[in-house]
Amino acid sequence: MLATMSQRSQNGETLVGLMVGLGLGLLVLAAGSQMLAHQLRGHRWLLQDSHVHHDLRAALSAIGRDLRQAQATEDAWKLRVSDHCQDVFCDGEEDFKVSADRIHFSFDRNRNGRQDNNECLGFRLTKGEIKARTACEPEVWTAITDVGSLNITQLQWQVECAAQGRMWQRWVTVRLTAEWPGDTTRQWQGTQTVALRNAVPATQAPAYC
Repeated sequence: MLATMSQRSQNGETLVGLMVGLGLGLLVLAAGSQMLAHQLRGHRWLLQDSHVHHDLRAALSAIGRDLRQAQATEDAWKLRVSDHCQDVFCDGEEDFKVSADRIHFSFDRNRNGRQDNNECLGFRLTKGEIKARTACEPEVWTAITDVGSLNITQLQWQVECAAQGRMWQRWVTVRLTAEWPGDTTRQWQGTQTVALRNAVPATQAPAYC
């Protein structure tokens, strides 16, 4: 009789120990799973950050490459010797204008001295995407960013001018603000200052500065 009671007591203690061990195991497993989920989330965010920075750099590079040529023409050195421009890339506000989140300009892409239909360029912000202008009339705009992977929330332009004799040199600073699609808490900014290739006569500066 005593042996039977002792056996039952030992069996009870083994079951309790098993339950305690199982509980501790589950607790460790839950903690490990949470840690793994946190690490995976952090890794995903790092990949997303890298992707966003790459897209921002690509957008700024594309803008800078074209903007640097604003109002440029092959013979500027001899066509802009007086107080007024004597070429079609420097004779009106359509050749360089900044308004809100849009900039447009022209330049002599093929160096023939005439303003052809594919020599009107520009950039604007439309529904979270930066679009580039590729034609004069009718205007043609092509997206250079994808709102599905990068939502551009702000596009700003700032023009600065400095007199160089009778000519004015110009710099344009572009600022981009972007966020991860669907997550307004994750935002990034990018800035680039571009020196324009050709200067303009001083009398034209008020229209472009």
